[in-house]
Amino acid sequence: FAYVKHEAGIDDMFNFETFGNSMICLFQVTTSAGWDGLLLPILNRPPDCDLDKEHPGSGFKGDCGNPSVGIFFFVSYIIISFLIVVNMYIAIILENFSVATEESADPLSEDDFETFYEIWEKFDPDATQFIEYCKLADFADALEHPLRVPKPNTIEL
Repeated sequence: FAYVKHEAGIDDMFNFETFGNSMICLFQVTTSAGWDGLLLPILNRPPDCDLDKEHPGSGFKGDCGNPSVGIFFFVSYIIISFLIVVNMYIAIILENFSVATEESADPLSEDDFETFYEIWEKFDPDATQFIEYCKLADFADALEHPLRVPKPNTIEL
C-alpha cells in the first residue's frame, strides 16, 4: 500500500510509505478513527488512478491499490485489534471491580461484634443501651483490636 494515490485519508503524514507512518496508520485503524479514509485510496482502480506513474527510488509503477487485498487486510486487522482491545478493557474493568470489592470488604467480623456486645454488657448490665460518660474511656479501652482506643485516650469520644 506504500504507493497508492494520496487522497482521502492518505496524505504526506498518514500513509504506508515508511514503517513509522504505517504504525501511525495502524494505530488510527485500531482506534477506529477514520480507518475508512485509509481504505478508500486502496480501493482505487483505473481511471481513478494512474497505472504508469513513476516512483523515484523504486522500480514500482502506478498508484492504484489492490481492493481485494485491502479489504481482507483492513477487515482482519480491525477484527483482531478490536478483539484484543475489547479484551483489555474487560480485563481492566474486572480488575478494578476486584480491587473495589476487596477494599469494600467489611474490616469487622462477626467475632468483633460479639466481643463488642459482651464488653458492652459488662458496662450496661441492665441493658439500658446507655453508659455513663465517665465509663466511656474505660469501655473504649476494654474493647479488643480493631475497635480498642487505649487509655489515656486523646481522641474525643
